[in-house]
Amino acid sequence: MLQGTDTNFTASLAARFNTLNRAILVAEQPEQWQPAIAAMNTFLAELEGWLRTYPEQIAADLVTSSRIFSLLLTLAATGTQGRLELYQPKEDAASQAYRRQLDEDYMPSTAAMRRKALDLAHMYLESRAFHSIAEDIRHEVLPLLESLDQAQDPDRFMAYRVIQVGNIYERLYALRVRTSDPILVGTRTSTGLLREIYDRKYLRFGTSGVRGRWQNDFTEKRARQVVQAICDFMNYRHVPAFVGAEDLSGRRVVIGHDTRRYSDLVTQWIAETCLANGFRVELGNRDVPTPALSFYETDVLPPEEVAGLIIATASHNPPEWQGIKFNPRLGYPAPTNVTDFLAFRINELQLEDQGGGSTNLEAERERGRVFGFDPLDSYVHWIKNNGNGNQRIPIDFDRIRHFFADKHVVVDEMHGSGRGYLTRLLGEAGVRNTVLHAEVDPDLGGQDYANPEEPFNQLLKDTVASTGAWLGMGMDTDADRYGIVDKGGVYFRPNQILTMLVRYLGVDRGFTGRVIATQTGSPLIEPLAGMIPNNEANRPAPGALPGYVSQRIYKCRVGKIESRALKYAFMVPVGIKYIEEIRRTDDRYNILKELPPDWRDRILIGGEESSGLTSRGHVTDKDGPWANLLVMDMLAYYGTRSEKPLNTLAEIWEETVHLPGLWETFGTSTDPTSNAGRADVDAPLEAKEGFINYYLDLALNAPEKELRVAGLKITYLGGIRYELVEMQLEDETG
Repeated sequence: MLQGTDTNFTASLAARFNTLNRAILVAEQPEQWQPAIAAMNTFLAELEGWLRTYPEQIAADLVTSSRIFSLLLTLAATGTQGRLELYQPKEDAASQAYRRQLDEDYMPSTAAMRRKALDLAHMYLESRAFHSIAEDIRHEVLPLLESLDQAQDPDRFMAYRVIQVGNIYERLYALRVRTSDPILVGTRTSTGLLREIYDRKYLRFGTSGVRGRWQNDFTEKRARQVVQAICDFMNYRHVPAFVGAEDLSGRRVVIGHDTRRYSDLVTQWIAETCLANGFRVELGNRDVPTPALSFYETDVLPPEEVAGLIIATASHNPPEWQGIKFNPRLGYPAPTNVTDFLAFRINELQLEDQGGGSTNLEAERERGRVFGFDPLDSYVHWIKNNGNGNQRIPIDFDRIRHFFADKHVVVDEMHGSGRGYLTRLLGEAGVRNTVLHAEVDPDLGGQDYANPEEPFNQLLKDTVASTGAWLGMGMDTDADRYGIVDKGGVYFRPNQILTMLVRYLGVDRGFTGRVIATQTGSPLIEPLAGMIPNNEANRPAPGALPGYVSQRIYKCRVGKIESRALKYAFMVPVGIKYIEEIRRTDDRYNILKELPPDWRDRILIGGEESSGLTSRGHVTDKDGPWANLLVMDMLAYYGTRSEKPLNTLAEIWEETVHLPGLWETFGTSTDPTSNAGRADVDAPLEAKEGFINYYLDLALNAPEKELRVAGLKITYLGGIRYELVEMQLEDETG
């Protein structure tokens, strides 16, 4: 039984919970999950007894107190495992029977267990320790807590529960400005309970790693825990079999960083933790672009010596943010099964207050376990060698030199790690250029976002217009994003660029491979992919639904779900890791168990509206300099053709949308220098979810014949609650 006076209470509480919770994590059969759930329910009963017997300890022992709340929220979020609640049975009898077991036993049993955790979280928040903000909690926090209940919200699966738990931590911590109670907000010598709770926030390992505000939700302790979890994965330590991992102990870890403040310090923490875990370290001699780091990991170092890539970057986010990104040894962003495990492992470490290991970096350097590198020269040489004995897209530097001989371009490096990369390639091609934001500035020049999209690229647009430049090209802080400005200072959105590149590479130049678009991509990509000659082998299988559409959580409200199957292009969710998955899937979106030798050559091009792009044989991540260079190559190709040369992106776009079977599309801006096609709105999580759910549920609240938006008939309506809604609209002409 739990005892309030036990001096080992703090450590034993966390260790015991982690053991029980891991048993639930790995359980996949009734003989595993039934005893695991029973043991956790016993633990919860004992914890309830302690909370009722020692309620004063919530305010007296802040470390134990915050740990209790954290483990309760952990169980509420992850107690029903996402891979089991979303298990999609095949047509065979065994799979169908397993799904019934999950629905009739596992799901209700874990839901009841999570409900008990929620009840205890209620009890915790209703204690006297929170009396000064009790009403605020009742109105602002408890409704979020209740949304985790299976009975109240059956569509809030694990991924969305984890997001909501993060929202609970944020909302509770925000209440610190409404109280002066020293127990909650602390004193000069104490932290306060609200901060203790916030420091145990369940980290969400997103599509590009972990990001947070410096010294707020990104601290040294948390950073080292993140890296320790990554090291555990690479060492195949504490990794469940279902995750899929291999023992890479003793290998090299590539470590890099961008230019934002404290990135070099975070890099030191990463290196020390990796070294303490037995890895050798390849440490960038300067800030290095994310795509160049990926290139160094996969194309410079011997594959049998590499464990993975860890980058200190918050990408395009504001300067006060920091982050850690992880790519496994093959270079692509960590897939969901890996990131879910990493988040789980990070949480185990924080519950037991375990940090990552550490060692003396300089001593390890003297021992020969730390190596420096700068991939600029080898990256440029690699790009110039495209197409020579390999399947990568070749760049015609001579044609670029000829087309731009009497022109100049503008490059916005946005104070980022892309400094010197694109300009070096321009120098190789002999193209005159003007560079903006070329110096290192940890505050990113005061920009809200170092993002080469509107409205953050205004200086680039103005400079192109005022200097008469033929083209403007931008990159974000870690140079994995790109941004394009046409002659006259006119911004072209990434969906337009990807559409033109599909035409250029596939239709007109005849390169083959899979074409990949995202949910928010241009509908023009599908018919263009169908125009690529001799590309039949690189199309989806007939009737194959995109992976996200075939999930159990996807709801089709209006129309036929079969209409989501594309004939010529592959459709994936937003995020480079989903684009990269198509290199590793069959033609029905199923992940291959074994990769063929040419797996990197299986795509032609893939990109997303958020300025990410990669191509055949290229690095398995986004690459800003490469995307910009492809656009220059395209301009030179069309601008030097003998018949009807096209000299600007506007001219290429105009001809493209008037190809047979295509149509003209428009952005949302009335500014003649903008082709922006989306509106980004900052809103609380509840508002975003409410907006999506409102439209997804339109068909439940009105007859189908009355379903109209902006006067247009809805012919297709579907999506995933809390995440996305898809609509297809039709006017009177069809």
